[in-house]
Amino acid sequence: MLEVKDLSYTAGNREILHHISFSLEKGSMTCIVGPNGCGKSTLLSHISRRLPSENDIFYKGQAIETIERKAYARQVAVMVQQSMELTGELTSEEVVLMGRYPFKSRFGSYTPEDHEIVRSVMAETGALSLWGREMKYMSGGEKQRVLIAKAFAQKPELLLLDEPTNHLDVKYKIALMETLVTFRERGTVLVVLHDLGLAARYCDHAILMKEGSILEMGKTEDVLTAEQLESVFEVPFYTAFHGGRRFLYC
Repeated sequence: MLEVKDLSYTAGNREILHHISFSLEKGSMTCIVGPNGCGKSTLLSHISRRLPSENDIFYKGQAIETIERKAYARQVAVMVQQSMELTGELTSEEVVLMGRYPFKSRFGSYTPEDHEIVRSVMAETGALSLWGREMKYMSGGEKQRVLIAKAFAQKPELLLLDEPTNHLDVKYKIALMETLVTFRERGTVLVVLHDLGLAARYCDHAILMKEGSILEMGKTEDVLTAEQLESVFEVPFYTAFHGGRRFLYC
């Protein structure tokens, strides 16, 4: 579905990404993990076309820069941290409705179906209780739930998420990850995560980065090992199993 081929990126005198290559399997949930500043969010910005690329990233076999932007947005949705500051005085449902923009005709209005999708995804992502509230009066966690719902409103085949569990309390972190597991029945997920415990518990594939390069990638249980993570993050990690699930902690 998505393939990155030898992607490098330099800003000023600093090389942020160094020869990045990987592919995503359809229906998978892949996490990108690594220390702060290793290039995780920059990589996601290239895939979401917030940063340019040239024959380095392919979606369904086609270089993404050759795909019309609205057509790309109909299939690929993205939630990035910068969106937290762009919502102004909009209400939650108005922000989520923006996720339907790629499907709106140039001079047309949003349809009853668009509005029904908004209500449905807000319920699915735990944001329906925020209906009618202005974003400027919300906590960081509440804003996060609305922005996640906006990405879901696009009904994408590929979902790109940059630190979606930031600002969320434990209840909503778990609920979101469970929702993403369900989403895999109809789409593919690529998610940047700082919470390695959630990554180990819910993601089936992992990309481990350090200093702009991929150190390891593959099945999560093979990549996110205590030994490998300790070498990257320089603190001890431990693995435990409960109810058939693997838990990672430090």
